[in-house]
Amino acid sequence: MMALGFVWILKPLTKRLFSTPGDQKSFLKRHLSSFNANPYLVNYAVGAVVRMEEEKTPEEQIVKFKSSLRGPLGAIGDRLIWQNLRPALLILGLILAVTIGALGALIFWMIFNLYQAYLRARGIVKGYDLGSGLSGELTKGYLQSMIEWSSRLGAVLLGIIFVIKLGQLGIRPLHPENIFLLPVFMLLSVFAFRKNINPNYTILFSIALYLAIKAVIAFV
Repeated sequence: MMALGFVWILKPLTKRLFSTPGDQKSFLKRHLSSFNANPYLVNYAVGAVVRMEEEKTPEEQIVKFKSSLRGPLGAIGDRLIWQNLRPALLILGLILAVTIGALGALIFWMIFNLYQAYLRARGIVKGYDLGSGLSGELTKGYLQSMIEWSSRLGAVLLGIIFVIKLGQLGIRPLHPENIFLLPVFMLLSVFAFRKNINPNYTILFSIALYLAIKAVIAFV
């Protein structure tokens, strides 16, 4: 899956670490084994492996360590990027789009790509610094903090765009028939913020809840 790209990044090391063509070939072939993780976090593994190769760590230990990173880097990356950060930034882009126009989409694109470039660069540096001690960074370090705060950011931005869209639809939140909805959505936003609920799920649930309440009001 990502093995070929992994080897391409490591290729400049071959001549520096190994003097004979046979050792170089063995090194590249060893890293062609199956590897897959979130593409935005895979550089953490690259940096750590480079450090271990430079320290002449036994091959078996490197292979085992590299394989052990597949699951954590995939799961953490999916939670951070696909489930929390990108949806939160997408909501920000929508808010900007409905207030300042198409420039909002460009701002979303720029923020997301600048951050993912930083994340890739940080992965190389941090992975190299920590080497085989990378596991601690994945369980309670920067990445876990970003998952938490990107989720909370999504909850806050969700509340903002919901209010904006209500106004555009001509729905007056303070109208007598809608006034009781305010505490419901306030409680929902607070709950989502505290529990770090995925913005995707929160917005779908909010829309479904609103439509259900309006349907009950119309029926009654």
